[in-house]
Formats: sequence, C-alpha cells, structure tokens
Amino acid sequence: MKKISRTLLIFFVTLILLLTVFVSAIYVLSNSRMGQTFAVNPTPIPKFISKEDLTEGKRLYQSRGCGDCHDVDGSGKTFISDPAIGTISGANLTAGIGGILRDRSDEELAIAIRHGVGKNGRALIFMPSTDFQGMTNEDIGKLVSYLRSMPSIDKEQGEINPGPLGRFLFLIGEIPILVSAEQIIHETNHLQNLKPTVSLEYGKYVAATCTGCHGMKLVGGPIQGAPPEWPPAQNITKVGLSQYTETTFIQSIRTGKRPDGSEMKFPMPWQSLAKLTDIELKALWMYLQSI
Repeated sequence: MKKISRTLLIFFVTLILLLTVFVSAIYVLSNSRMGQTFAVNPTPIPKFISKEDLTEGKRLYQSRGCGDCHDVDGSGKTFISDPAIGTISGANLTAGIGGILRDRSDEELAIAIRHGVGKNGRALIFMPSTDFQGMTNEDIGKLVSYLRSMPSIDKEQGEINPGPLGRFLFLIGEIPILVSAEQIIHETNHLQNLKPTVSLEYGKYVAATCTGCHGMKLVGGPIQGAPPEWPPAQNITKVGLSQYTETTFIQSIRTGKRPDGSEMKFPMPWQSLAKLTDIELKALWMYLQSI
C-alpha cells in the first residue's frame, strides 16, 4: 500500500513539474513575441476641422467598431475578462490623464491603427490592425481628427494581461491578433483616398472591417481570442449568405434581425455596422457575393 502511495506521489509531483515547465515556456515564448519592436516609416496624415469631416470621423469610429474596445466616449474599457484567455482592455483615446492623445502625433496614431505598433515601435497587444491596415490616409485623418475633438476623460489604461490559454493559442497560430503587427507588411504605401462607389474595389475596402471576426477569407468559424461561450462567426461569403438578397442583407444589418426573424446576437456588432452608408453596404454585398 505504501509503495502504491509513493508511486502516485511521484507521478503527481512529476506531472506538476512538467506542467510548470510547460506553462513557463509558454510565457517566455509569448513574452518574447509580444515584446517585439517594428520599424514603421510615418506617412503624413491630413488634418480636418470642418463639422462635416468630423461627423464623418465619428461615423467611421462607430461603424468600424472602435467603440467595442475603446467605448463610445473613447475612454477605453475591458472587453475580454476570462481567466484562461486573459484580461484585455482598450486604451483611453482621449487627451485626458491616462489617455494616449497627450503624447501621440497624428502620424503615430495612424501607425497604431494601421500597423498595430505603438510608441517606440512596440507591438500593441490585441489591436486588430489587420482590419484597418488598408484604410486610406483621408479616412485615417478624419478618424484621428474626430478623436482629437472628443472631450478629454481622465482614465488610466485598463489591464492587458493575456492568460495561459490565450498565449498558448497565440503560439500555435490560433490568435494571431494578439500581435497583429506580425501579420502586416509595414512597407505598404497607403492610399490617399478611395471614392465611395458601389464597386468590388470599395466593397473589399469595407469588408476589411469584417475580417477580425469572420477571418481573412470571411468563411467564419471560432472568433480569435473569444471566450468559449461566444458563438462562432457566420460564413459571409456567397455560400453563407445564400438565404439573403441585397435588400434583406442591408435590412438585417440595419435592424439586427435576419430574414427569418431571428435576432443577431452578441458579439455581432450590428449596431456599429448599421452606421455604414447605403453605398458601403451595397458595395459590401457586391463584394461578398463575388467570393
């Protein structure tokens, strides 16, 4: 009996040691990649001051889902809080105490948005820049100008601490968004402007907003970094949208209700996407139907 107890004790001690080594390795490797620096050449960003342009900047902030992580007032919020995945909070985007606008130029903000790279070249954690890397200089300028027009809010940065499962999934390639800067070609020449038209080119531009949840090929599946209780994202290619027409697709985005009357549930950000213009939605539909 004593021999069996000793064997079990040795087994459990060995198991604990192996798990400790495994978890330690996960943290060492993930910290190494999360601490990377990237050299990005700044691109001149146009400034906007007219009421019309600032209103468009606000619409871009809302329709591109910025408030999902940074809150409606730009002060930031904790949007993932899970012991395994981790705690992830969006930055305070205002000029208040704790806000990043106090010491960032427009060009640095553009790099953060499109490249996932922060101050001193450090990689930003869980910044979905792959969604925004193609934004034109004009749209970035209107968005940044709107941020600078927002009221200052004193609020310190919330916690950013990826958990063991989140780090492990990152290391095996399941959550690349954890360090999106690794996925982006930083030598890209950004478009100055892109005229909104009902076209495949413009539809592809708008569809970039959807890639964070629906994947780069927009075929859906588990959402990167999401807690296990979140449902998978829908396939939004032509196959996945076979029950929709252009009219019902636009109506669903505007109302949050599918053609069969069922409601789009969290985390589908239909309230944000409802801010897309008719041209954007028609172009988006055209592009999705082409896939």
